[in-house]
Amino acid sequence: MKTLDLSKSVAELVRQYPELKEVMAGIGFHEILNPMALKMMGSIMTIPRGAVVKGIPIEKIRADLEEAGFTVVGGEQEERQVRLREYVGRLTAGEDLESVRADFVKHFEHVAAEEIADAEQSLIKGGVPVKDVQRLCDVHSALFHGKMGSGKKVVDTHEQAAEALKNMEGKDLPEGHPLNLLKRENEAMCAHLDKLQEEMDGAGDAQAILSLVRALNGVRSHYAKKEELLMPRLYDYGVTGPSQVMWGVDDEIKREVGVITKSLTENTENYPLFKGRLTQVMQRIREMVFKEEKILFPLTMRYFTEADWLEVYRDIFEIGVAFMEIGDLPRWEQAEAWIRTQYIPPAILEGKVRMDTGELTVRQLQGILKLLDVDITFIDKDDIVRYFINEGHVFTRPFSCIGREVYNCHPPEIIPVVRQMILDFKAKKRDRMEVWRRIMGRPIGVRYLAVYDDAGEYVGTVEFVQDFQKALDKFGGKQ
Repeated sequence: MKTLDLSKSVAELVRQYPELKEVMAGIGFHEILNPMALKMMGSIMTIPRGAVVKGIPIEKIRADLEEAGFTVVGGEQEERQVRLREYVGRLTAGEDLESVRADFVKHFEHVAAEEIADAEQSLIKGGVPVKDVQRLCDVHSALFHGKMGSGKKVVDTHEQAAEALKNMEGKDLPEGHPLNLLKRENEAMCAHLDKLQEEMDGAGDAQAILSLVRALNGVRSHYAKKEELLMPRLYDYGVTGPSQVMWGVDDEIKREVGVITKSLTENTENYPLFKGRLTQVMQRIREMVFKEEKILFPLTMRYFTEADWLEVYRDIFEIGVAFMEIGDLPRWEQAEAWIRTQYIPPAILEGKVRMDTGELTVRQLQGILKLLDVDITFIDKDDIVRYFINEGHVFTRPFSCIGREVYNCHPPEIIPVVRQMILDFKAKKRDRMEVWRRIMGRPIGVRYLAVYDDAGEYVGTVEFVQDFQKALDKFGGKQ
């Protein structure tokens, strides 16, 4: 029996079966007959990867190899990557989403969602742009609940989610565990979507819809918790692909909800124009629930330690709760006890910070900084977040960001901008960058300033974020 393991390189297979060269050339891989090409490329190329390069369907290659007398085994993971690359190309070329979904269900129905996430990460590492891989995120929903018409509710979302969480790693999670809290928030979010859908299907009162749409912006808080507490920790464990893709979709959802909210706030008569877009983004939010509970949450259970979960719990309430009251949530007693042990010893608080113009105790300095209605974050010369204070309450900052590389605290699409800015600061091409824009209707200023010591050496970057609405109000609202 001549068995071909598709996970092996082409060069390996040819050494095992020299006659394979002629068969592969007949399929369309003519370069295999060139000894130099076989030596250079064949050592790193597999048949599934070659299928992508040549644009030859992997099914055809398998059939031709079997017709030539080979038994084809292995390479399933690489074949999945081949198919996912094909789906990316088809979506990019403008093919209808539902036709791609149909093929996805056909080939991936019995594949674990986590394995697809691993394949996505491999695509990104292989050079496929995150933005392109992100297009597969909507295709994934077909794996969980098949084709959904616009406006239809997700069936058994809460029951399936509860069972999935209960069975993660065979553990029953404490009621106040972060994943159970996030699941409760998902349930409340789906209930809010149900209420909005009922209003849209019924009388369609524009004011009632506007009120519900405004509340729908609570997705920002929910997504912030997974983006700031779960995803960066997965980065630490080398799991980047699923988070990068999901974060990008989150941003699209937040932007779309914001656009619809702004338009309806300006004029509720715009509702008929935005009804279709509202229906679509509501469906994307529902589908994200599945992606979190079928992909993201199981990944965190696979990698996170108990210490990780204690730190996630510490930060989760600081970021805020959406679609329900914080007092309605159960607490995790083990984590609450751990939090009570986390404090600064009195001796350190009374220690003094000496500067050119005087000295302050750490306690005094803390008290002064807490009076500033501004968010301050300091990143050191090695791009590590070392300090923050959030008295301006514009953006959330979890304690877990301390000691983490700043790039892992930003959405994938922003990372190149932040990286280039810091490189410019280090090279002294510029010493500041300012961004002024309205966020949820409020005038926000974000200023990044390079910090240099007396010798002119770069020591870090400080970020100031401030809501200027009060200042504008003092000037009669003039801008």
